[in-house]
Amino acid sequence: MLCATLTIRECDEENFVAWHTREHFPERLAIPGFLRGRRFERTDAKRCYLILYDVECLSVLSRPDYLERLNNPTTWTRATLPTFQDGQRSAYRLLADSGNAEAAFVMMVRVRSLDALALKEEITSELLNDWCRRPGIVRIAFAESDQIASTHVTEESRQSGNRFAEDWILLVEGLSEKHLRDFARDEFTASRCRRWGLVGDECWKTYGLQVRVANN
Repeated sequence: MLCATLTIRECDEENFVAWHTREHFPERLAIPGFLRGRRFERTDAKRCYLILYDVECLSVLSRPDYLERLNNPTTWTRATLPTFQDGQRSAYRLLADSGNAEAAFVMMVRVRSLDALALKEEITSELLNDWCRRPGIVRIAFAESDQIASTHVTEESRQSGNRFAEDWILLVEGLSEKHLRDFARDEFTASRCRRWGLVGDECWKTYGLQVRVANN
């Protein structure tokens, strides 16, 4: 999985949306191993985006055909990447997931526990299965960041200035913002927040789907 977050200034929004929708998504989905791409916008802030790509396996993000594309950006890409602000981009290894549907809203939770083994033992497929039984929750994924796949130095990385995010993530997909808020209220208890390094609302953000592309 590839996950990126970024902010775009109002004056750059129209160009970014057009470029990402009309050129970047098709370009990425043409690379072998890329399965699906989705772009979301924060529900409580304008022009703050979450971009998710599903790939066949983590190694797709280190293969020569993908790196060749990253090192040969188009003219439109070269003009757009420097408009990214506060960009973070990381490759993730899926550890556990549950649910087989997609939803229009997703909550991204950044997990920062110092005890990786304990975290893996606690956030299991069984726990995610229980969570997916909650009203309005249709899919959850838990993934750890992979530094090697995330930090290839390429022409695109130099142009965008994106940073590697070390945090692990939970992606909780829900039918509405309310379902996601209720989930966070009930499941992110004080003890879990301490163990998982969740400090305040800044650790989780809710996004609404803008566009989706996929290979059939």
